[in-house]
Amino acid sequence: MDYFEALKTSRERSPSHAAHSPIPAPNSHNVGDVISYIKHTCDDLYFTSDSDEPVELYQLSNAGLQALEADIDKLTLPTAHDFAVFVAGDVVPEEAGFIAEKQPVDTFFQRLCNQQVSERQKQLAQSLKRAFAKMTEEPGTDAACYRVGIRPNIEVYVVMLIDGQVVGIKTLSIET
Repeated sequence: MDYFEALKTSRERSPSHAAHSPIPAPNSHNVGDVISYIKHTCDDLYFTSDSDEPVELYQLSNAGLQALEADIDKLTLPTAHDFAVFVAGDVVPEEAGFIAEKQPVDTFFQRLCNQQVSERQKQLAQSLKRAFAKMTEEPGTDAACYRVGIRPNIEVYVVMLIDGQVVGIKTLSIET
């Protein structure tokens, strides 16, 4: 058993979330299908930094959608600062050392795909990368990678705007 398999074994998940092979990306912009796809695909993915952290589903809450409504109405994702204000909680983005960055999605996926250990994990990461590209190629969609936090704990959100909803993945990057 390799390290990532041991990590997966230690996670408490129901067997229904186990992805035995990459699942095809949804054929529509139905948010429910996208969420289901992300849940199943991320089941065995880890982001490696100074720690190995799970890659998980992220969906912006209704309150979050209302808070970011102006940008969503323009069919674009918010600036790094506006997104950070929403997700940072008690931390003020103006605090010394606070990071709020918006990057292309490919930047994250290149790193995620290159760091997977098993062939299955590489396939899952590639499948997720292709799905993000496919789901955001039409007008009215957008995608971005946000890095938010104070070192060493940087939260990474890779999200897409589809059908008026913000969904994607999140993980933690430990950067000492």
